[in-house]
Formats: sequence, C-alpha cells, structure tokens
Amino acid sequence: MEQLSAGLNLQALVQAHLVTVAPTGSFKEILQGLQNNQGSGLVVEEQGQFRGLITQREVIRALGKGYSPQAITAAQIMLPSSDYCLRLSDLDDPLAVLGRFRHLGVDALAVINASGRVEGLLTRQAFRERLRPVDLLRIKRVAEVMVPDVATIAAEASLQEAAVLMTEREVTSLVVPEKTSHGMLPRGIITEKDIFEALHCQGGVLTGTVGSIMSQPVLTVTPDQSLWQVNHFLKEHQVRRVVVVDNQGQMVGIVTQSNLLAAIDITEAQGVIQVLTRELNKATAELRWQLSQQQAITVAITESEQRYNTLISHLPVALYRRDRLWQFSYVSDQIYQLTGYLPQDLPDLRQIIPPPDLALAEREIEQAIQQQRAYSTTYRIQHRDGCFRWLSDRGQLDPHSQLLHGVLLDVSDQQRTQERLKTSLEREIIVSTIIQDIRQSIRLEEILQRAVTSIQQLLLSDRVLIYRFLADGSGIVEVETTTLPQYSILGQVIHDPCFSKETAQRFLEGRTVSISDVHQAQLQDCYRELLMSLQVQANLVVPLLQGQDLWGLLIAHHCRSPRLWQREELFLLQRIAEPLTVALQQAEMYQALEQANANLQQMAYLDGLTDIGNRRYFDELLAKEWRRCQREKSALSLVLLDIDCFKAYNDHYGHLQGDQILKQVAQILERCLQRAGDVAARFGGEEFALILPHTGQGGALCVVENVRAALVEAAIPHVKSPVSSTLTASFGIATTVPSADHAPEDLLQLADHCLYEAKSLGRDRWVAKEL
Repeated sequence: MEQLSAGLNLQALVQAHLVTVAPTGSFKEILQGLQNNQGSGLVVEEQGQFRGLITQREVIRALGKGYSPQAITAAQIMLPSSDYCLRLSDLDDPLAVLGRFRHLGVDALAVINASGRVEGLLTRQAFRERLRPVDLLRIKRVAEVMVPDVATIAAEASLQEAAVLMTEREVTSLVVPEKTSHGMLPRGIITEKDIFEALHCQGGVLTGTVGSIMSQPVLTVTPDQSLWQVNHFLKEHQVRRVVVVDNQGQMVGIVTQSNLLAAIDITEAQGVIQVLTRELNKATAELRWQLSQQQAITVAITESEQRYNTLISHLPVALYRRDRLWQFSYVSDQIYQLTGYLPQDLPDLRQIIPPPDLALAEREIEQAIQQQRAYSTTYRIQHRDGCFRWLSDRGQLDPHSQLLHGVLLDVSDQQRTQERLKTSLEREIIVSTIIQDIRQSIRLEEILQRAVTSIQQLLLSDRVLIYRFLADGSGIVEVETTTLPQYSILGQVIHDPCFSKETAQRFLEGRTVSISDVHQAQLQDCYRELLMSLQVQANLVVPLLQGQDLWGLLIAHHCRSPRLWQREELFLLQRIAEPLTVALQQAEMYQALEQANANLQQMAYLDGLTDIGNRRYFDELLAKEWRRCQREKSALSLVLLDIDCFKAYNDHYGHLQGDQILKQVAQILERCLQRAGDVAARFGGEEFALILPHTGQGGALCVVENVRAALVEAAIPHVKSPVSSTLTASFGIATTVPSADHAPEDLLQLADHCLYEAKSLGRDRWVAKEL
C-alpha cells in the first residue's frame, strides 16, 4: 500500500469547522445545518462527544414515514454513532475507508479522535477525486514508450517542405540531425507552433528555411530515465517533447507529452491492478493465518474484491484482452460508456469500426507486433446512438498467450480540438491572403471575387455573394460564387421591401443576421417571401462599410436545406468583412485620385480660355501623329492660322471682347473638323493650329476653305481691319509624308513660313506647301 497511499493523505481531505447540532435540535435547525454544510452531512454531538450523523436521506425518510416536522428532533432520525464514524487511525488505510463507504451506502462519515471528539467530516466525493496513483510513473522507463522512428529534416529545407513532411508523417515536430563520426546527433528541432508563428509574422506567406527558426540546443534524455523524471523535465523547461539519445549522444528516439499521457493511462491501469492484487493476496494470507473459520475468510476475500472492482470502475479507460481477430476474451464494463454496447453484446469490435479505419488500425498494430513493441493507434467507431467517436487503442502482445492486452480511451474531444485548430489555421491563412491581396491590388472586383470564392470553399455553402446598395434603396449582386448554375443571381437587382432606415442603422452599428431555417425563424412576411424567391433556406449576413456609409452586405446562402450555422462560421464572415471594408475605402480613395489626376491632366492640356488643346497638348500630339503616320506611311497636314489685325480689334473693342472672339473662333474650328482624329489647338495669342493626320494637301485645303466660309458666315464685325469689315484669318498649310529624313519641327517651321507669306501677301488668304 505504500505506492497507493503515498500520494493520498486522507486527513487532508477531512472537512473541519462544520456546523453541528445537539440531539434535541429541531427540524428547522437540522435543515439549516445541512444547508450550511452544503448537504454533505450534519454531525450530532453532545458536550463535545459524537452522538450520531444525519444526512439528507434521513430527513427524507422521516418525512416519508409520516413524522410531523414540528415533532422531529435530531436524536429521533440520526444514524448511530458506533457505525457511522471513522477514527483518525482508520485514515491510514484508504482501501478500508472505501470499503466502509460502500458497505454503509452513505456519502459522508464523521471523523473522531481517540477521545471521541469530532474532528470533521470525510465525503465519498472528496475521496474519489484524490484517488489518482500517478506516482506509478516512477516504475516505467523512457525506452518503453519512446518513438524510435524519428521524423527528420535538413536545416537547409524550406518551411513549406517542413509543413508538407509534417502532414505526410502525421507528426507535430521534426528533428534536424547532424551527421558525425559517432552517428546522427540532434542539432535542432522545429514544431508546428514554430511554423505557425513564422507564418503569422510573415503576413500569411511561408518563406525561409528550417534552420532560420529551429530551436537549439535540443533538450535530451536517456532511455533508462523514468517517466516521472521526464514529466518534471518537460514542466521545468516548458516544452512538449524531448529527444532520446544514447551514451554517445546519438539520437535513438523521441518522447512527447502524448507518449507520457498514454503511459499514464496504461501505468495507472496496470499499476492499480498490481497493487490491488498484492493487497488481495496479503489480506487473504493474513485471514487464513488469523481466522480458523472458512466463512470469515470468504467475507474478507469478497470485501477485497469489492474494493478492487470499485477502483477499476473509476479508471477512465476500457481494459481488454483479445486475439488478433478482434475477438474479446475479456473487456471491462467501461466499454459501454465508449460504445453504447455491453460487453456480452460486443464480442467483435470490428463490426462498429468503418472499413478504412479498420484497415489502417490493423496495419499499424501488425507492424508494431512484428517490431516487438507496444502498439498505439486511433480509429473511429460508430456508437450505438449513431454518432461517430474516436478511440485511442494502446496495448501489447503477450508472447505466452499470444493475446493482445490493451486499453481503449475516448479521444473524440482531442480530435475535434485538432480539427477546429486546423480549420482555424486555414481560415487565418485565407484572411491573411485577402489582406495581402488588398495590399498588392487596387482592383476591387478581383478582391471581392477572391473573398466570396474562399468563403464558399470553407463554408461549403450553396451561394456566397456581395450585395451592393444602389442610390434608390435597392441593391445589385456585385459578385458571387455558387455550387450549381441554377443558384446564380449574379447582376440581379433586388428590392427588399422590408429594408428600412432602422435596418440600415442597425447594420451600421455592426449588427449581423444568422437564420438557420427561413420557414421556422421569426421574420417579417415580406422578408421571408424575398428569401424564398431566391431559393434561400438559411443565410448569414454581415455589413460592409465604406467609411461611415453602408456600402453593401456580405452574404452566405444555403439553398438545399436549412443549416445550423456555427459561431465560428459567422466569425469567419466578420473577419473577412474587415479587410474588405479596407478594400472599399481604398477603392474610394483610388477613384478620387483618378478623378483628381484626370482633372489635373485636363488642366495641363487644355487652354483655360478656349477649352481646346493648349501649346503643350499640340507639341505632344504632333510628335505622336508624326510617328504614327511615319509607321503607316500616310500623309500628315499641319495648318497654322492667325486672326488678321487682332491687336487692332483688341484696342478698339477691348480685351474682354477679344477673349470672346478667341472662344468663338475655337468653336468654329472644332465644328469644321469632321473626323475624330483631326484636332484644333491654341498655338499662342491669336494663333491656332490644326493637326490633320492621314490628310493630303487637297484635304487640308478643304478644311481651310470650310473655316474661311464659317468666318464669313459668322460676320464678326472688325471696323479697324484694313482687309475686310468682318473678322478674317490668314492660313499657312504644310503637308508631308513623315520619314526619318525630317522631324516634326521641320513641318511646323514650313507651316509658319507659309503663314508669314500669306500675311505678307495681304492677309485673308492661305499659302500651302509640301515638305
């Protein structure tokens, strides 16, 4: 009993400072005392001496017998003091105390000292909670539980390769070895946590090598150390795994917390059995020697067996013994909690294991048997209630009986936790990718499409879309992704008759919508009809904001059937909505920037007075058209015109009227240019230029004559002109087929020379030449 009792101090479990009652205590005092003691029990004492014990059961039985509450006293209903108490010396034998609880069928016993005074109360619950002989870890060695097949990777390998190798090997860590003359020595170690932290720090992009983030030096243990020492070593250094090395430092295996937990389960099961077996043998031998009557020996053995069965029933595993064809020769009653079947109803476990899981488990068990080591595998079983659960199966082949001895443990919670972590990591990667897209792209439609596609792949919903509000209160399906073509509503304009200002305000305040069944949910009839018209049976909605305005909605639809949305799924939409809101703000700023750039460009190339191209625009366009006509070997004509005697006009009519005339002339020029490629520009002062691509001299003369006719038709008075009583102009026309022998400046110089010649000849005329 030393190993079992060493970590179980029953005196520390005794509840002192209890409320007590006298034998004459009334029914009201009894109820109050039990309440103050939290229902565990009420000690009856007189002059400091223990007289009896009252539990909730005695109160109920008294009322059931028809006693009047006003007539009940503590002495009438208390349990006798001789049987329902423990002496301090009894606490040295935990198994005897457990037997007393079981024999009397009570949940609490009074504890008294040698003089009969009450020390406190010991409850069955407190006793059971402390009955965990984990100190048996001291008898198991590292060599018995370590994994000899260590997954390794080179320090020069990439982090992406490390992630792939962990997935293929189904491990959570990789050891980086260093080859020496003594063998393979552990140089460093990298874990899933290291890769995840690197992924987070790099903004969702996994780059770098294993050597850049691996932990070193590596913590090591030897095969002959106990698991108790390893457990303390892990806690001291706050790590989850250590490498096992031999005397020369060569790597021979690895031990993880999972191996340690597995050892704890098996050790507790085997250790308790061994301790209780020794106790049973010892009790039997002592009774044989001390008692002469067979009846006393039988009673003692029975009590020991009861204690054995009681402790076995509290183990959190099912113990079994079976052959290699999965036929049980023994399985403990805990198999019912794991599978829903009683031992006699489940002779063969294979009937509730899915075939793929069974094939993998059999392969792993047979491999371990061939290597003469303990096996450990995990597989699913279909519980009697129809649900699937995960079981951890660990054990070893007995070479004498050729039977497998092992334990089964429900690890469904751990598996679900791993799945949630995996899903969470995938979602974080998607969110990081979207954020990265926003940083690298300004194409809003591309970002929105990537977001809905990613959400649909994660949620496996029938339709994910982004709905943008229009100015009239309706909205349009901006982007979407669907599982089937018949679910598509892309580009459809939708008017929600139930959508009000109050609804918009709630969305602005961060409100979300989660509907699992549109037929059962409490909805307005108009909203229910709208959803049904769109084939929606369940939906999730989160708002998309652009600054302080409600821009649209991010929506997930399930069309095939109702769907109970999980909190993590709504959280995913909210997480992705955050970077999309940033994308909308960026798009708004980009549109404003483009408009500002367009305005600046317009200001840079337009003449502020006439609203036609300015000299800068003329210079750039002439060079551009020169190159184009040169490539196409096409004619290019340039016309320079000057308003005749414009200075005299300004002096007589004033500069404001002169500005109006310049505007009117610019409008006449634009009306006379019929082709899209022909351009008019203000060359400077009262001079204008016409660029006529793909136009020979004849075409240019036609344009000039049209301009002159338009000026005559306009009949703008000019009393100070010596040429005419109305406004006239002089024209210089230069035409060429651009080539490498000339430059645009040559054509401009020729046109200017022609204009000068026209003015010298008396104005109101044109002069045309070819380059």
